[in-house]
Amino acid sequence: MERTVFLTGGAGRIGKLVLQQLLERGYRVRALIHRHEPEGISGKNLELIRGDILDQNGLKEAVKGCRFICHLAAAWDMFPPAVFEKENNQLFESVIRGTYNLLEASCSLEGIKLFLYASTDAVYATGPRKFDAPITEDTGLFPSRFYALCKIVCESMCKQYGNLYGLPWLIVRICWALAEDELLRVYSYEFWEDSLSTEDKERLAPGLANGRGVFAPLLQNGESGIDHIADPQDIADGIVLGIERYESAKNNTFNLAGPAPFRYLDVIEKVAHGLGVPWDSAKVDDFQPYELRNDRAEKYLGYNPKYTMELMIEKALLTDLNRRP
Repeated sequence: MERTVFLTGGAGRIGKLVLQQLLERGYRVRALIHRHEPEGISGKNLELIRGDILDQNGLKEAVKGCRFICHLAAAWDMFPPAVFEKENNQLFESVIRGTYNLLEASCSLEGIKLFLYASTDAVYATGPRKFDAPITEDTGLFPSRFYALCKIVCESMCKQYGNLYGLPWLIVRICWALAEDELLRVYSYEFWEDSLSTEDKERLAPGLANGRGVFAPLLQNGESGIDHIADPQDIADGIVLGIERYESAKNNTFNLAGPAPFRYLDVIEKVAHGLGVPWDSAKVDDFQPYELRNDRAEKYLGYNPKYTMELMIEKALLTDLNRRP
């Protein structure tokens, strides 16, 4: 049982990649299944357990014998309209209470080596917040919505369980990660529509709405919008490295992001050409450029993200082409 991992969120975009990697590296994985099972993954070292992170007693039974806890599950919305994030009470239960229950189940485990908690770059308020320098793990936290506040609370709980009960913890703050079947939505007119002026909506909608074209956001000074998006494979690599290198990683916090931020105007023609549609741009509100630094993860975990935005777009375009009739 020395290499047994208890995993939540194993059916998610990142979790299923973490699950696959752990199995390939010889770990035994006990995956908590709530609604969906991880598709296409099986093996003698995989045990699927039906349960709910809101069931504390069930969790205490489920984690017995595990040496690593990898908590990736959380209810949140990748794209608008908000479904999971629209009610604070629901977020409190699924994020804060769920994490509390798993900490309670884990803190007295015999021989536990690591409690890995997946947080988010939303704790920095990336997007609406203006940054004067690249974001490191020492950048002050400032939630832009209740989901991020919940994550900050959970980060604090992990650290204080370490202080109170000696629970070895690791926090990864995950950059916005999009799979190849999701990425192109960021270049859609509809994704940015609510941040456009009335005049720009009237100008752009006839040519871009409903997939007729793609869009590149501009900052209020007219320069290209800048964003930092990661490929789920890179993030999964970082998480597995945290488990593999737990001795040097424990009791620390790491940003996990893509190799570098990108400018929308640098890649929009590639997207438009690949889809065979026109593109346009306009200024958007409440959007600030930012960069998440991976230096600490590179130093302690050997984290080396490979997927640039150009490579991510190529994967997304190929997926889109294969899905067409």
